[in-house]
Amino acid sequence: MTTAPVRVDVDALRERHPIAAVVATYGIALHPAGQSLVGRCPFHPDGGRPNFHVYPESQRWHCFRCAIGGDVIDFVRRQEGVGFTEACRRLSRLLLRPSGLPAPTGMPRKAARWDRRGLAEQVVLNRACARYQQALRHEPRVLRYLHARGIPDGVIRDCRLGFASGRDLAAELRRHNELRLGHALGLFHTPSHADAAQPPREFFAGRVVVPELRGSQCCWMIGRSLDDAPERPKYLALPGERPVLGLERVAGQREVFLCEGVFDYLTAVSWRLPACSPCGTALPAERLGFLARAEVVYGVLDGDQAGQAAAERFSRQLGDRWHPLRLPAGCDLNDLGRHPDGRAHFFRLLAEARRARGKEGSDG
Repeated sequence: MTTAPVRVDVDALRERHPIAAVVATYGIALHPAGQSLVGRCPFHPDGGRPNFHVYPESQRWHCFRCAIGGDVIDFVRRQEGVGFTEACRRLSRLLLRPSGLPAPTGMPRKAARWDRRGLAEQVVLNRACARYQQALRHEPRVLRYLHARGIPDGVIRDCRLGFASGRDLAAELRRHNELRLGHALGLFHTPSHADAAQPPREFFAGRVVVPELRGSQCCWMIGRSLDDAPERPKYLALPGERPVLGLERVAGQREVFLCEGVFDYLTAVSWRLPACSPCGTALPAERLGFLARAEVVYGVLDGDQAGQAAAERFSRQLGDRWHPLRLPAGCDLNDLGRHPDGRAHFFRLLAEARRARGKEGSDG
């Protein structure tokens, strides 16, 4: 006699268990820091500057040292070392301890929703995007960095990549009486009382900026540091729920390439593939509707633990439409793209995957 699968109302479970309260219940101290709550990561020895960020607005968490994150269920899975169903069971029985924390300062409210921008907010984001684009043209070292990572000028132009110099945006927005809105959107660090008299500090200062475009309008941005210094996160993103980077490139496509990282996505775009990226491995099932018309979704994920876990999750969510492409060990798509024969190697893998899929279809 088979046991019926246990059904879990995941949305209700998440709603009843706010991420900050769950993290506090596991004994992790958090303190407000701008638009997030910050503490020591429980998944690695987290000395020095804390790396574990909790975002109450989007109900998600991320460690910038581990480069992992997710929702409250992902947190319990990792904390307890169990699978999805067991994590849901344990979470449902968890007696929450209130976090006792005030809301993070400077947290945008409705403005944090990238898909609900008002006209004034849209104008500010477009202005910032254009300013970053213009700044990049005058930064040879940043262009060299992008070229060294295999990103050609055509992709830099078409994807409207930019660079935040940290010098110009505040003055630009002040001229248009938009500085307050720029703060609300997360384009500047929230100053402490001690820094209140100092000039605004750009959130993305010193970073390559990659915007997400919808109908040629900038709706969101993510910034990548030019080095991998351990004392600062590689990536910073505007607050709120992250959109899928490149969604308009894949909507309605028969084949879709789901990339893990931002530069993996840019590499795929340079190869003229219909690609997108959740900018990590977290993409809840309720946000997969844009893949409804895709007959096949090729997974281009890292081979590490987080990438493997994501591949298993997408396999459950997408069924036989999901086909992970296995890149060489220790190599992501952008790494592969920088090898002399990397592009050819990838398209050989893709050809093999297409043949295997065709054979599966004929056998069925």
